[in-house]
Amino acid sequence: MYQTLIKPAVADIKKFVLDTLFPISCLSCGAEGAFICADCKSAIRPLEHQRCIVCQKPTPFGFTHSGCLTPFGADGLICFYNYHDEKVAKLIIGGKYHFLPGVYEILGAMIAQKLTEQYHNILISNNIYTLCPVPLHSSRHRWRGFNQAEILCKAIGKELGFATASVLVRCKYTRTQKDLKKDQRQKNVADAFKLRPKMDICGKNFILVDDVTTTGATLKQAAMVLKRNGAAKVFCLAVARD
Repeated sequence: MYQTLIKPAVADIKKFVLDTLFPISCLSCGAEGAFICADCKSAIRPLEHQRCIVCQKPTPFGFTHSGCLTPFGADGLICFYNYHDEKVAKLIIGGKYHFLPGVYEILGAMIAQKLTEQYHNILISNNIYTLCPVPLHSSRHRWRGFNQAEILCKAIGKELGFATASVLVRCKYTRTQKDLKKDQRQKNVADAFKLRPKMDICGKNFILVDDVTTTGATLKQAAMVLKRNGAAKVFCLAVARD
């Protein structure tokens, strides 16, 4: 009886109180009702070109160029939006630093739609990939209260029917990549990840997910750990490219 009557009522009361005291508003224009209003959402333009995760030159569908591909390298990288688009930056920064995990549920659903529309034959049609979030260091996870990459994975998985598995651990506290020069980024994330104990990933395919990428150093390092532990294919996704 509690499950069918009382619990939904309590949830409705909680939502009413939160919406009254802390009304949700668009992080871009301030309009009330959603973290991104319909007008701002429709105004965001997707990236026109994908770039090789290694050489950064244009490549179809985000595939790593054959001359750049190595045995332990990522097989591709898809970025959906431009981080220098003010609306995109406000969403990502607002969600992360104002502690709003719901923002990443919205972004995950937006990515799932783009994957269905543009990359169905590559990543979705055979449904053999497992979504894997780029992990946060435990101290940063405690401070923020959530891992935005994990929320993105769950939102994408819910829409597309993919499983999510947190198979990696961040074993080294790293500085924020955007604060570093290009030649410092690879050194910053070197040996930052390891496979979670007792995980068998041999022969499995993964989609590695993060919110923002610049040079791809973090994603490349995480992909290398997956490949060295037996993963067959690793494709990377990021909401935005800086």
